[in-house]
Amino acid sequence: MAKIGAGTKIHEPVFIGNNVIIGEDCRIQAFVFIPDNVVIGDRVFVGPHCCFLNDLYPPSHGEWKNKKPTIVKNNVKIGGNCTILPHIILEEGCMIGAGSVVTKNVKKNMLVYGNPAKEIGNASERRYKK
Repeated sequence: MAKIGAGTKIHEPVFIGNNVIIGEDCRIQAFVFIPDNVVIGDRVFVGPHCCFLNDLYPPSHGEWKNKKPTIVKNNVKIGGNCTILPHIILEEGCMIGAGSVVTKNVKKNMLVYGNPAKEIGNASERRYKK
């Protein structure tokens, strides 16, 4: 059974695998696919139609269970319609632009977008200030 933290809001429809962990105060928008072997930290935003993958070469017949999980650390923002390949680490505070395909790890506070996603700059400089 998936573990979902307090204050997390999940819109419908969303698929969440049995062994997924989602932290506190996250927002998961509609039509998101989160299979087993994905760990999401606290205060993460996942835009609509995002797809996390756990199997790079399907069908692997469950071989992905022996591989490292995809890890989304705290305060990550993922724009709508992104694809996150398996075994990726999205470091704290990074931002993924809408429609991106993430094929490798993303550094802390880095903004990436494109297909494949490329580093564009510091994500904290792109956020709206209060």
